Amino acid sequence: MKLRTKRKSIFTRIFLVLRDYCLNSSFHGLKFLAEKDRHWIERLYWIICIALSWYACGKLMQASYEAYKNDPISFGAETNYIHWDTKFPTIAVCETKNEDRIADFTDNLYGEVHDYNLDEVIKEIVWFTGSSYYTIQLCTGETPHPDCPKSNFTFYVDQIMSKCTDVFETCRWNDDEFECCDYFLKIDTELGACYAINTIQSRTSNPKKYPLISNRIQGPGTLKIEIKTRANIFMLNEEEVPTLSTLQMAYFEILPNEHIRRYIAVQEIENEKAVKDVAIENRKCRYTDENYLDVYEYYSYSACLVQCRKDAHFKTCNCTHHLMPNTDTSKQCNISGIECLNNNFNHLTVVKAHWSKRAGLVCDCLPSCTETELYVVKDEKFSSNENSVVEFSLAKLPTERYKRRVVRGRLDLVVSMGGTAALFVGASILSFIELIYYITIRLIEFKGKRY
Repeated sequence: MKLRTKRKSIFTRIFLVLRDYCLNSSFHGLKFLAEKDRHWIERLYWIICIALSWYACGKLMQASYEAYKNDPISFGAETNYIHWDTKFPTIAVCETKNEDRIADFTDNLYGEVHDYNLDEVIKEIVWFTGSSYYTIQLCTGETPHPDCPKSNFTFYVDQIMSKCTDVFETCRWNDDEFECCDYFLKIDTELGACYAINTIQSRTSNPKKYPLISNRIQGPGTLKIEIKTRANIFMLNEEEVPTLSTLQMAYFEILPNEHIRRYIAVQEIENEKAVKDVAIENRKCRYTDENYLDVYEYYSYSACLVQCRKDAHFKTCNCTHHLMPNTDTSKQCNISGIECLNNNFNHLTVVKAHWSKRAGLVCDCLPSCTETELYVVKDEKFSSNENSVVEFSLAKLPTERYKRRVVRGRLDLVVSMGGTAALFVGASILSFIELIYYITIRLIEFKGKRY
């Protein structure tokens, strides 16, 4: 009997608190449900109205949150180009298969009379690209060639790959000549050592930067390089690096006694300061300092692809090749690891979309927030009497650039949701504090009252 009376007292107290809350709540419409002498039809009418208002409020809040989550950024074009300093793209030079240096090295190592298939093996090791036909045929199996290298492949790379002074002859920016190796900095790539100007990915301490700037006063700039070796020439953004997955339009091979002039166009992207406050998954890009990779110091899409490939190497073969950036020698593949990478060439080299059914890697990489759109306007080829010559010329100064703006930031989300709550249910932040008050302090106050 006492338990029943106690339960009745609790339910009565809760009922009175709820009634008191409805009568005094700042949420619209609740008092009409709690007032005495209201007809049941009238109460039903207000229940329907309140339910519809809360439903509409919830749907609009959900729509606001989805818009903030999926579409917080907008792109617009700016045309006040008179005040711009246009940065020249990064130009990277990567040596390719120097036959003379390989021949000299193998003659010294094996003697002038040796199995010349070993030259191809050394070439595949020094300029490793994932496929190793001669290495697999000659150096693996039941009877491998006794002179085949088995490990410590970085030794052969260091001995054969050309140093900076052996790659460049002269460099000029417009009419000014400068020392090439002071500004073309070494960067480690999965293609081997490359030399790049205007890059942020070099690990050189206190690097020099040549002011490759074009504007209305100086006009479009031209970078002219005289090269002494066969090489691939890459045109990239300052945070990008040469990779196995670099698009073909972004590089070309310069052959001996060849002069190539490439005219380019640049379209920059500027970001509002507030863009960085938007979550990465919402803005769908990363700044260079938002880096989680171990292969490079700064984030970029191409650096992320290199990291993706490195992780896949370890997952598949428990090692990675000797050209992979920032890899300890103890984790580099020996000859059996190279065989494993070769056998899984298609899976480890090709990057594919997640929905594709072909062999390849699925890499969840976001673009850089600061990357510039680079276009090839046209190429011209001539013959050169001496060394190979490469020219990159800005076809014209850009007349517009993109600007990334925040259209739905955190403040916009709060304002939108607050306005929706006020419009449909008359709520504010104090309305929810009021609710907490009634279900805590107010409920305790009713405990000592008699009913």
